[in-house]
Amino acid sequence: MNDDRTVINSSDTLPKKFNSNHTALIQPKLRVCLLDDYGKPLKQFLFANPFTIGRSPNNDIVIVSKLVSRYHFKVEWENGNWWVVDLNSSNGIYVNHQLVDKKLPLDSFTIISLGAANVSLSIEVIHQNDESSSFSNNINAESPLELPAQPNQNLSKDKLKARLLARNEEGDIGDYTRMVRKIIHEDRTEHSKGYRRIIIWLGCLFLVFAALATYQQMMLTNVRTLAIDMFYDIKTLEISLSQSEIRLDESAEVLDLTMKVIVDQKLGIDQERVKAEREKIAIERKRISQERQKLAGMKLKYQQYVDEAKSLRIQFPSDAQYEEELIAKVARGFGESELELPEGFVAEARKYTKYWQGSSRMQQAIERLEKNYYAPVIIEALEKEGLPLYFMYLPLQESNYDAYAIGPETRFGIAKGAWQFLATTAQEYGLSPGPLTNARAFDEKDERFDFIRSTKAGAKYLKHIYSTEAQASGLLVIASYNYGHTRVRGLISKMQDNPRDKNFWKFIQQHNLPKETYDYVFYIFSAAVIAEDPKYFGFNFNPPLAFSNTQ
Repeated sequence: MNDDRTVINSSDTLPKKFNSNHTALIQPKLRVCLLDDYGKPLKQFLFANPFTIGRSPNNDIVIVSKLVSRYHFKVEWENGNWWVVDLNSSNGIYVNHQLVDKKLPLDSFTIISLGAANVSLSIEVIHQNDESSSFSNNINAESPLELPAQPNQNLSKDKLKARLLARNEEGDIGDYTRMVRKIIHEDRTEHSKGYRRIIIWLGCLFLVFAALATYQQMMLTNVRTLAIDMFYDIKTLEISLSQSEIRLDESAEVLDLTMKVIVDQKLGIDQERVKAEREKIAIERKRISQERQKLAGMKLKYQQYVDEAKSLRIQFPSDAQYEEELIAKVARGFGESELELPEGFVAEARKYTKYWQGSSRMQQAIERLEKNYYAPVIIEALEKEGLPLYFMYLPLQESNYDAYAIGPETRFGIAKGAWQFLATTAQEYGLSPGPLTNARAFDEKDERFDFIRSTKAGAKYLKHIYSTEAQASGLLVIASYNYGHTRVRGLISKMQDNPRDKNFWKFIQQHNLPKETYDYVFYIFSAAVIAEDPKYFGFNFNPPLAFSNTQ
């Protein structure tokens, strides 16, 4: 046989269970011939008693093949006839291409196939008066088991295959070959019908999948559009509320200063006017509080849209996907649209996380943050101003959370403290620079070195940029903070004043950031990504924002 998966394992012409004492039995004997998948005889047997066929060595005819069961079928005498009985085989037995249901009586000559195995058996019932008849009654002269004098006994494999598979019969074809050819052509026809059914079924399945894919893409596009529209509605409301809060705080400060002057100078004033101003401020604070609640509801709805959009995308869990989800989460936290991440942004963020992984700076800075209990101070200040808590990592890049850090001397002055305030900006947000403003030295009277006061001032400064020139784009805020009153802020101010057209994604597509600012933004962003799951990135500290109220 050409297929080495099937091995005929019978060393005797007569099976082990055959006994000459049984020749006197009334039932006719059986002549059994094993055939390969070309119909070529391999081995012949003579049985007077029931026998079994299968893969186990205990069978009378042993066929070693994965497609043959241990005990595949048996042939037994019952009610005056020989029967073929399936022994619950895995692949079944077939008589004339019909699956046998449990058992079937044998005809005088029967071909039995063993499922998909590449062997079959021919079984001939031999009556007593036919016992001496030649086996050639059922296997024609082409068979290699015939006498050597037969002309075609040495047909090659290719010629035998061509003879059996030819569309037209040759003139010298024998009965057995004709029968095998008929079986092959019937099998071809049946397979052809089966293939056509499979092709039709696969075609229908393809159309169904194509329709589902089209529908899914339409749904994804619709949900994504709804989510993006809601995202910018949220940004617009955030800007409005932040600006209202800034004006309200300014009005409250003016009113408090006015009352202090009145008390100090003992000036007379209409108490009703003061009361009315205070009531107006209280009403405005209540309105802003209600709008903040509305904003929180919009953010929940937006998150539902984002989750729905993700569910419509086919994704497989992987480290790359997990990192991309963290990057998208941090982008949203900074006030950038995670559904519009620019091409290459994820790769850039990964590049900067590798920088942190290759340095001890972040680990040491977070240890300083934890040791001095700075995290609650920063979180409280950012929450009070309604800002993204990821701004916590801005002083990481500025000073490594060193409250006594002193920057280099520049044409704008010397930056000092954890938030690296210049003297002019510090004064603008209520910090006294101290008498050593222009010296690269510590000054105990310089409030920039007071971590709590400078953090509150830093949050107010960030809120001003966030609600005005940056249009609630956290990454534009970072870029502006780094470059102060220079070219970057000038470019930002020229963009349209609405969050859909003024955001970091649009900015980096329209302008080339100076490398210092570009690095500055990505260092802070990637630090925030790492801090979401420090252990995953190989760091030994807990997420600083894990216990915040709004994160």
